Amino acid sequence: MNRPSVDDFDAILAFMCRYRQAHGADRFLMLFEQMNEHRIFSSRVVYVLYDALTGGINFRNLIFLGNLELLIFFVILVAFIKKAIPQYWFVASLVTGIALFDLNSWENMNFATGSIQNFGILFLFTAALFFYNAKGKWQAALAVLLHITCTFSSGNGLVASAVLLLFNFFNGNRLNMYLGTAVFALCCPLYFLHYNRVEETMVIAPAGHIIQYFFQFASNHIYYDNNNTLSVTVGVIIVGGIVALLPVTGRFKLKEHTTPLVFLLGFVLASMALISIFRANFGYYIPSRYLLYPNTLLALLFIFILLKAPVKIAKPVAVAFTLLLLVTYNMNFRGSIEKLATLRARIENPELDYPNKNRAIAVLAEACALRIYYLREQ
Repeated sequence: MNRPSVDDFDAILAFMCRYRQAHGADRFLMLFEQMNEHRIFSSRVVYVLYDALTGGINFRNLIFLGNLELLIFFVILVAFIKKAIPQYWFVASLVTGIALFDLNSWENMNFATGSIQNFGILFLFTAALFFYNAKGKWQAALAVLLHITCTFSSGNGLVASAVLLLFNFFNGNRLNMYLGTAVFALCCPLYFLHYNRVEETMVIAPAGHIIQYFFQFASNHIYYDNNNTLSVTVGVIIVGGIVALLPVTGRFKLKEHTTPLVFLLGFVLASMALISIFRANFGYYIPSRYLLYPNTLLALLFIFILLKAPVKIAKPVAVAFTLLLLVTYNMNFRGSIEKLATLRARIENPELDYPNKNRAIAVLAEACALRIYYLREQ
């Protein structure tokens, strides 16, 4: 459906209207401007390039591009899996795919801003991880470019930047250590240049509420319910299990080729903690657009089980885990189809899907006048 929804009006249409009318260096600086409490540099690059190539914005196609980033994230993850557990890489990749492509993140399926940002940050992070891990000079140059882009591309971009820096120090590659340090030291202060704190993020929930939110968040792939004791218990089991199963050998060394997977886990947990801190003050509701994090967490849990499990029990464990995910996939699919239908009806409604209807009408009118967007179906 080629219609804007909620943040699409401001993040895409209003931005592109201003961008079209700007010139020179102003256009470049606009890519780094604050959007709510985030910087969304990579998303804006996608909007600008798409507009330059096609002569306008099509929300349906932008959603496809956002979901393509999820596919690339999966492909990179498979490359890490093949190196870490060559014996079981296929079943590990299959289960990872079932977890990642679950429809529980339905909110990103009809939401261009959400899909490009939420799938994009994981794609950028794993791509930077991949090229830093390759340890070549041209790979390092590409990793630095991705590292910089990642830093300015979401609310957890700074977390991604810090984890990539730690990864380079852990890997011990001297060139990458210097490059990662330079990126982190230069980009992090720039992130807060002319930064305005959003009023909604100034209210932090009590610590107990945040902790409950975090573990409920961790269980959302298997048990999606709000403010429920069972959901928190399942979350504790998942997080505790994955920490206990870390592929660590003697003297706190990681098993060969598992370092990228462990640092991906660190990024996922840190991102979930950040979301919990700033979302818990709104109650216990966890938006569907963030559920790729617990999905990835569950995939990593399965991978770490295969890394630790003796050969004799690896197959039964793999079968049991696969069946569990197929059951949860079916449950999430049925629930998410209904929610997708509701979202589609809301977007198709003549009443624009935006809180301030007058502003939405004004943004649409300007975008149409500048030939950025067309109200007819495309």
